[in-house]
Amino acid sequence: MNSLYKRAVVAVLVGFLGCSVVLTDAWAEEVVDRIVAVVNGEIVTLFDVNQQLQGYTQQFEGRALTQAQQETLVALQKKVLGQMVNDLLLRNEAERLEMVISDVEVKNQVEAFKKQHGLTEEQFLDQLKLQGMDRKDYEKKIREDIMRQRLIGAMVRRKVVVTEDEMKAYYDSHKEDFSQEKKVDLALILVDAGFDITSLRAKINAGEISFTDAARNYSQAPGAKQGGDLGVVRWGDLGDAWKDALRGLGKGDVSAPFELNGNQAILYIKDYVSGEAAAYDDVKNSIRDILYRPRIEKRYEEYMDGLRTKAVVDMRL
Repeated sequence: MNSLYKRAVVAVLVGFLGCSVVLTDAWAEEVVDRIVAVVNGEIVTLFDVNQQLQGYTQQFEGRALTQAQQETLVALQKKVLGQMVNDLLLRNEAERLEMVISDVEVKNQVEAFKKQHGLTEEQFLDQLKLQGMDRKDYEKKIREDIMRQRLIGAMVRRKVVVTEDEMKAYYDSHKEDFSQEKKVDLALILVDAGFDITSLRAKINAGEISFTDAARNYSQAPGAKQGGDLGVVRWGDLGDAWKDALRGLGKGDVSAPFELNGNQAILYIKDYVSGEAAAYDDVKNSIRDILYRPRIEKRYEEYMDGLRTKAVVDMRL
């Protein structure tokens, strides 16, 4: 059992035992590998999972793990295991559908990788050795990757459509998001979740108190003593929650309350510089990605759920 593997296994046990220990060979000698998942009769071991996490576990060699680090490690292991199970399900499905990947396709992928990274054959083989692989192992991995991508393309990507009308409608309702010159001079009030910020906003809008005084008296945000002043900010640099709160407002307006990192916030537009929106044709590809990404993720999850219901999956981590 190599030392890295032993340390990785101990790290796993640390997560389950909930105690702080140092990753030492003395501890690791007493730990053995175990099965953490069975997918249609194929097993995934703890060693397989930890091999994927070498970059993370190496930083803890000879050091004590904190409780937070233990929890992070276990969460990462579960995430990696879930992806490995998905890969097995996809490979099994590709085999069921008798998908064939030619040797020429694999060879072309290998040569493209070498060219992209400027590697000679000798340098390429040396790199594989550092990862505990030989050319045959790498070609097998490439073949499985091509098969997996082809299956996802056939069963997922081709079934997700974003129409021209949808993209144009999104552009029309989000033109300001595509303006690089638009700027807003903002002030912020940030209070905890239990504060009645709706009443405070109503008082500001009624003129009973100025936004500046309200910020000085109630805000917990940096800059509260300066009336919540944030200065001039480019629209493109704002987060989505901020954009949603400000959308449709003009100079002198106070936004509706919105959630910000577990607290409540309102914004005041001190000044507003409207920029010229980019042309639709210049941003349509970006819009397609915006609309396409959540749909493809949803479709992928639905497809994987379908594969799981037809498979025999036993998770043990």
